[in-house]
Amino acid sequence: MDRCLQWSQLIPDIRGDDGAETIPVDRATAVLVTNMKHGALRPLAGFMDSQTVCSVIRDWRLPDGQAWGMPVVFQTSMEHWSKVREGDEINLSMDGRPVALARVVERFTLDLKAYCSGVFRTDSPDHPGVRRVVRSGPYALALSLISASDPGLPFRDITMFPEDTLRYFRSMGWKTVAGFQTRNVPHRGHEELQRMALRMCDGLFINPVVGTKKPGDYRDEVIIESYRRLIRSYYPGDRVVMSPLHYEMMYAGPREATLHAIIRRNFGCTHFIVGRDHAGVGNYYGPYEAIEAMEALDLGIEIIRASEVFYCRACGSLVTEMDCGHGEDKRQRFSGTMIRNSIERGSVPDENIMRREVYEAVASYGNPFRGGDV
Repeated sequence: MDRCLQWSQLIPDIRGDDGAETIPVDRATAVLVTNMKHGALRPLAGFMDSQTVCSVIRDWRLPDGQAWGMPVVFQTSMEHWSKVREGDEINLSMDGRPVALARVVERFTLDLKAYCSGVFRTDSPDHPGVRRVVRSGPYALALSLISASDPGLPFRDITMFPEDTLRYFRSMGWKTVAGFQTRNVPHRGHEELQRMALRMCDGLFINPVVGTKKPGDYRDEVIIESYRRLIRSYYPGDRVVMSPLHYEMMYAGPREATLHAIIRRNFGCTHFIVGRDHAGVGNYYGPYEAIEAMEALDLGIEIIRASEVFYCRACGSLVTEMDCGHGEDKRQRFSGTMIRNSIERGSVPDENIMRREVYEAVASYGNPFRGGDV
């Protein structure tokens, strides 16, 4: 792990170039830059060129053979694209603040229909990732980051980057660490999966995604507060740590799931918990396609396949089909969608489904759901 503590030094702190073209970027791009700066997207230290994009879409690998399922592309306007040439240095800025100094490696264009079909398996504008890509346009730049800054991140006081987690895991003596990604408040099924991971590993790294969400997803502060209460009330404090992952979801299903696993590997996790429809949206991907895609690749992290958890009235506990022999009439199934609908109606979920402390955290916010950004 010590060797990895040097990752953040690969991209030094920002230095601008007053004579360089300045290209404005959105928060999604600024967050990608920050994750590259701190090694969360290692080995990437910039935005992909056309050859790399093709390799990732075609082979699920970088040109050097490393497994990688999700392209990371810098899209810009035709106006800015037309002003730069290969070899130029450019400033990236967000809301007038410097984000990065980068060198243009290649200018290229995307066939948006083919790109979306390759990445998302659809070019339908109903898919939020497709909408974002199409809205950003076909003009792309491959960029090598020279220096970068950290944008104003929410929850900065509890945010850990790879240099922080690696140091923390080592200080705690954790040899094995399970990463858990979420964009929901925790229900009892999530809790059971986390407890399963705690029985397998020395530590648990709860890493909720904060950033752009689709309509109906929980607000970031609701997710963070509900997990704070769960950890404080029910988990051993010396075996669980939480930090938000600043990341903008693209809902690319299996492809994006592989990226999520790689990010947790870079944080120092040895295991990654993956359940149904990870990184999916709607019915675009099968419920276990993400798990199958990750297990087929050499991602450098062990995938913990998470079975559906339900409450069995006969067993009197939370179980899965692996350890319960009772019929469907004894099973109380639940899902994030069902719980969201219940909360929207003002109904208090059964305690077999959600801890009362978690519900009270959610209910303390007048409207716990986002209107949607994508």
